[in-house]
Amino acid sequence: MALALRLLCLVLLTLTWVGAEAPAISTHKVLRCLRDRTSQLETFQSAVTRFRHPTSGYRVDLVSVVHVGPASYYKRLNQQLRSYDAVLYELVADGSQGRPVPLPGEERGDNPLSLVQSGLSNLLGLDFQLDHLDYSPSNFVHADISPEEFQRSMDKRGESFMQILLNSLQKGDVDSPEAEKELAQVNLFAALSGNPGPKDRMHLRRGMALLFSNPDQISELLEGPGGGTLLSVRNQKALGVMRQQLKAGKKRLAIFYGAAHMKDLEQRLVRDFGMRFVDQIWLPAWDLRLPTR
Repeated sequence: MALALRLLCLVLLTLTWVGAEAPAISTHKVLRCLRDRTSQLETFQSAVTRFRHPTSGYRVDLVSVVHVGPASYYKRLNQQLRSYDAVLYELVADGSQGRPVPLPGEERGDNPLSLVQSGLSNLLGLDFQLDHLDYSPSNFVHADISPEEFQRSMDKRGESFMQILLNSLQKGDVDSPEAEKELAQVNLFAALSGNPGPKDRMHLRRGMALLFSNPDQISELLEGPGGGTLLSVRNQKALGVMRQQLKAGKKRLAIFYGAAHMKDLEQRLVRDFGMRFVDQIWLPAWDLRLPTR
């Protein structure tokens, strides 16, 4: 169950569809679990982390997202994303014929990752990001690689999803006793049959949220010592698009990517662009309160 939890985290934190080592730079948390006065899990939140350039004055917000959640979470994100001159968004898709825009509720066919995410949405009692996020506004700018570039990069580095699975097996168990305790309370037969009850869904959700709160564990599975396709290559693409938008005169930018990307992105903003942290705001994503009945 721990391995399955880790693999689900890979999907939910890093993907929508489908460098050299440097000194470590301290980074900020982008996901957290809040507790009530009795220390019980209450809410899972994602961060908008703001940076500003000290001389040029331009601003970049790292807008973290989890790829399944309630409609209310994506409604808040839609509102947040309207405020920027440019929103650099994650989507492994071909942009050669114009900006790719996934439409809410559109049929996604047999795309395997989409099928997995749809299944996870049902398992956790949540909705899929692409069914509620509005990618149509004119300030949205595609800032990700194409499927062909993705595959070429994976081949060049000798990477594969099987390699990620093997890394998970080699690294052993998830280092989160509290998450394990939540998972131990799930009716495994009901979950595997696709018909979990409300409490099963909530225990699964709570277990995943606890692991998400430390996404460094997930990042370690995805990246080798010199960087990898799933995070570093795509992050470099996003920052290349950011440079283009700055040259075009944009001053308020958002990089809208999965939460596992944010540690590397923050390090690059500080190291390569000389940007400085300003502050964070937190958006409530998942309700973690156990049902009373």
